[in-house]
Amino acid sequence: MSSSNKVLKVAQLLLNQSIGEKGRIDSEKVSAILNELRENPPSNHVEILRRFGFLVRRHMSSYQVNLEFKGGDGSEITNSLCKKNLIDENANDVQAVDCPSLIAGFRVKIGDDVYEDSIANRLNNVRKALL
Repeated sequence: MSSSNKVLKVAQLLLNQSIGEKGRIDSEKVSAILNELRENPPSNHVEILRRFGFLVRRHMSSYQVNLEFKGGDGSEITNSLCKKNLIDENANDVQAVDCPSLIAGFRVKIGDDVYEDSIANRLNNVRKALL
């Protein structure tokens, strides 16, 4: 078995050990894993940590929602999206941020999916259609 395959398997095992209730990353478990790796570093520990960090970020993005908006209140937009069953506020971590690059509207990112309804996006679509 090659070294990179071993690194991937170890990183995946560490990810599985760091998942807590409801399939979410448990920060206490991650801290315990990192402390153990610090005390007893295996061979290729830098690559293992790099891959483990990537897997943790990818797993966390599956249940985190980033909401960027301009104008209005982020809680109003979040409540509206929950009512339309686009996001589940209880199952997801919702982070709302006022984004100055948007003219008006919102951009929602859930994992790799991005949903945007803003004047800036609409103007960009019109520009692309005319060119």
